Amino acid sequence: MTLNENLKNGAGVFVESVIEKIAAAEAKAKRSTGSVTLIAVSKTKSADLISKVADKGVVHFGENYVQEATKKIDKLKQNHPNLKWHLIGSLQTNKSKFVVGKFETIQSVDRFELAKALNQRAKEADLVQKILIQVKLGEEPTKGGITPELLPELISKISEFKNLKLQGLMTLPPLEVDPETSRKYFIQLRELRDKNAKLVTPQMGSFEDLSMGTTHDYEVAIEEGATMVRVGTAIFGGREFGD
Repeated sequence: MTLNENLKNGAGVFVESVIEKIAAAEAKAKRSTGSVTLIAVSKTKSADLISKVADKGVVHFGENYVQEATKKIDKLKQNHPNLKWHLIGSLQTNKSKFVVGKFETIQSVDRFELAKALNQRAKEADLVQKILIQVKLGEEPTKGGITPELLPELISKISEFKNLKLQGLMTLPPLEVDPETSRKYFIQLRELRDKNAKLVTPQMGSFEDLSMGTTHDYEVAIEEGATMVRVGTAIFGGREFGD
């Protein structure tokens, strides 16, 4: 039985397997149970599949594309009002008005202009928007993120914004065959958080979160301090278009 067939049949054993592996990785790293948030990456997945995963107790879902995500958020909010959504894909500045208040956390903030736009939209909506700064740790041209060298400057500029809460850092390291190869990137992100923590006041945000690790390497990420892991394929299987 494939992953998608499994979910459509309502068995959900793959969701449960991921949850069990997260708990085992927490224990191995001598971390408390529940210290890691599972974000089910649901891009290109139907609202029906998301609903089945939510029925298994998953609360956090990650989406890459604004238009696709907002449709699913609106469709699911009646039967699943407690779901929390995370934008993990790149975001154009002119789309900031469509995401503020819709997403629990916008994880892909990588430039001052975007942070400024999000803050303005949040101010207009009279709310505070949680964000993560995306850091680029590899050389892949298709992946976004600010360089580690420019991170302190961006943090300092974000300190001006009263309607944003800077909760931590996110990264998408290069996909390697061996999950162990990702470890150096996870260590680097943790060290960047610790090094720059002094720049973030409690009023600015907690700056505690490390969103790192995917289906391929989330157990290694947990060992290195991830507070959020973004798991898609291990839960939903491959791409499935349509709603």
